[in-house]
This record gives sequence, C-alpha cells and structure tokens, in this order.
Amino acid sequence: MNEERLRKAKRLADRPYQVRIVPDETTDGKPGYFVRIPEMPGCVSDGDTVEEAKRHLELAKVDFIYFLLEDGLPVPEPQLLNTHVILNMRDGMDKGEAQFTDISAAFLPA
Repeated sequence: MNEERLRKAKRLADRPYQVRIVPDETTDGKPGYFVRIPEMPGCVSDGDTVEEAKRHLELAKVDFIYFLLEDGLPVPEPQLLNTHVILNMRDGMDKGEAQFTDISAAFLPA
C-alpha cells in the first residue's frame, strides 16, 4: 500500500459519516449487526455486537476510501444527519403494533 495514500484515506475516513446499523442474524440463527455508510454504497460490514460491527466498518471505510483514491475517483462528502423518526415495522408486526425508534439509534457517527 502507498503510505501517503493510506494516511490521506485515514484522514478522510475520520470525517463524520453516517452509519446505518441494522439488527441481523447469522445463518445459524445467532444475533448480529449489519452496518453500512449510506454515502458510500458498497462500504458495509457486520459484527456480533454493535461495537464490533462499527470497528469492522472503520477498517472497511479506510480501505474503501483508499481504493477510491487509488482509482482517481471522488470520495463522497459526509451528509448532514437528518432528524426524523424511523418506523421499525418488523418488531411487533404479528401483534399489529409498530415500534418507533429515534434516529440516533439507527444513524451513529462512525
């Protein structure tokens, strides 16, 4: 890896990108979390816990940006965080209920 490009990728990755966290489960039914950066389609990761998923995403984000720089492609700018409520229809659907979650639970700074 080019050290100068890697330093630049790490600096750009420190910007306040949104992180979308979705509860998930593995193929054997164990709980886990899927994470992605909306501004960077394809920059995704996962983990057994929210913290682990976010750590994995931090590494993926640096690599993602590094290869954008290597290919001479633009690095997306962080977008301002929208303040709205997310409706989680998956929980309680069989009871005819919906659960509201504050946006801060779904979008966390990277």
